[in-house]
Amino acid sequence: MNRLVMLPVLWLYATLSLAAEIPEVVRVCMEKNTPATSSVQSIELRARDRSGYEQVLEANTYWKRGADKRSSILMHFNEPVDIRGARFLIIENTPQNDMYMYMPGLFKVRKITSKRISSSILGTDFSYEDYERLHGVFTNMRAEQYPDEVLDGRPVHVINSYPEGDSGYEKIKTYIDIETCISLRTELFESGHQLRKTLTVKPDDIKKEGEIYVPRTLLMRDLRDKTETRMLIQEIKTDVALEDDLFDPAQLKQKKAPVIPTD
Repeated sequence: MNRLVMLPVLWLYATLSLAAEIPEVVRVCMEKNTPATSSVQSIELRARDRSGYEQVLEANTYWKRGADKRSSILMHFNEPVDIRGARFLIIENTPQNDMYMYMPGLFKVRKITSKRISSSILGTDFSYEDYERLHGVFTNMRAEQYPDEVLDGRPVHVINSYPEGDSGYEKIKTYIDIETCISLRTELFESGHQLRKTLTVKPDDIKKEGEIYVPRTLLMRDLRDKTETRMLIQEIKTDVALEDDLFDPAQLKQKKAPVIPTD
């Protein structure tokens, strides 16, 4: 039976597999929070600008790991009405991932170039690159472990990673809760060691679902633009059957997103 749980967002999960010096206990704990083959989730994004105006977006996201161990992710927007049917697709590839955006008003699929990966997704504080990293589908990064610290009264592992290529960041610092293996805080630094964004999870928002610790809410703040986006994870189904052509760029205009299955 498929498990219904909240999404365990682990920003640095893929980096851990690249860094031998990361403690094995952290790696194993994070792997437990990752579905074996696929997931379908419903999310809400509350994007607030510096004046306090808030826009609410609703979307379903679909993730699948192929036989070649590469992942594909589709974000399908349901609300508001003016962007209903918009889709954002990531296909894991080397040396860099392929990303596509479809807007129903334009009826055109556009490939996201490396020059645009730092652009906002539909007015939220998550860039294309941020969302790519949020799901652990990204190109190589050098990572290193620093001494453990205490954050919000909880012992945490500290990981610094250094993106390569056309990333909008020169360093990403992540604080991983030792008890739950959830990333409590991620700091994203631009060129010149400037802290641009923070992604945070409050310890009180982490709940245990079965054997898995999961966050209910994530908050992305843009310190330069003084904006923020709160991501609310509604539900997720793991290891469900998803057709391969759901992640085909040529099908983005025609393919209807499947309904989240019920028990």
